[in-house]
Amino acid sequence: MLCACKSCGSADIIKNGRKYGVNTVSQHYACKRCGSNFNERLDTRPERKTYDFKPTETIPREPATIDWSAYSEAQVNEKLLFLDILEDLCARLPEEKNGKIGRPSASTCEMAFCMVAKLYEGLSSRRVSSDNTIAMQRGLISHVPHFNTLLKYFNDPRMTPLLTDLIRLSALPLRNFETTFAMDASGLSSAFYSRWLDERLQVVKEHDWIKIHVICGVKSNIVTTIKVTDGHSNDSPHFPVLLRETAKNFRIKEICADKGYISRKNLDVAFEMGAMPYIPFKVNATAKKCGSLAWVKMYHYFHLHQDEFMSRYHLRSNVESTFSALKRKFSRKLMLKGEVGQVNEALAMLLCHNICVLVREAFENGTSMRFDDVAHLFPSLHIKNGQQVRND
Repeated sequence: MLCACKSCGSADIIKNGRKYGVNTVSQHYACKRCGSNFNERLDTRPERKTYDFKPTETIPREPATIDWSAYSEAQVNEKLLFLDILEDLCARLPEEKNGKIGRPSASTCEMAFCMVAKLYEGLSSRRVSSDNTIAMQRGLISHVPHFNTLLKYFNDPRMTPLLTDLIRLSALPLRNFETTFAMDASGLSSAFYSRWLDERLQVVKEHDWIKIHVICGVKSNIVTTIKVTDGHSNDSPHFPVLLRETAKNFRIKEICADKGYISRKNLDVAFEMGAMPYIPFKVNATAKKCGSLAWVKMYHYFHLHQDEFMSRYHLRSNVESTFSALKRKFSRKLMLKGEVGQVNEALAMLLCHNICVLVREAFENGTSMRFDDVAHLFPSLHIKNGQQVRND
């Protein structure tokens, strides 16, 4: 019901728009009789349109407690179990057929074992020979390779896809445990500077570095998929590949990533995989659809339910914890000079991290580390009896 004019008392008035404040709304009126304008404050703001988006899990209000007894047992027995798990994983690598005349090639399984063990010990290729001798005495390997042979296999590009598959295989014991994942990228720099020629010509002296793009579970920090690129590669284009590779073996309910991954294509891929993408929008983002319904839905959810959105988004901090643990426990620097060697060194480092996670989960949650049931998912690997299993 319209009110009367405050100047002449006439009821012949019309509405003339509204003014919205922080917590108030005022209705403007115009009088047809005297031409004066006035306003009335409304009691409530109009209801805003909402979208029914809810988190898939409840948010824990208290930090998770740590079973220190199980943690201590895991740390005390980590090295012995690490070597056993590593031997079980490397035993599934196919042996290279040597069709040439001359000295036979080294065993691919044992060279992969020695490569990863070197990264775990943090020793040089010469000093790690003593540890390889201990591994041979325990029956984990049959021969201690020469340190130059070890470096040769680090620089062998054929080891790159094998190490990548071992990383993916090592994550599968937790396939029923992880449903929420986080994605990010971090750089690993070389321990060596540029050439002396660059220094003489006054070129900027910098470390060379590569970037590792990973997706990990937020509960255990297990790395499910990794991609290594040059240090200047953007993060967003790798989102679909990492998510699709993880979705082959895991049920992804939620995926968290920072603003660098926000794009219509990435949101569409997440919806296609059945995952809820918690990726915050940039300040200049608009609700324009441009062919992406997922973009519109997530845009409104982000702005209308920011508390719920950000509570789930902050699970992304677990991928930062993964990078921190990786660099603190192993190394922040890559010791090899060649590009292939640095890539394989980074992959071996990630495999070390995954095996350590499995050891911890075995003591804390009783996780079973059986790889026979899942090794057939990777065509490049085989089961222990030596029969190749096809990925049908």
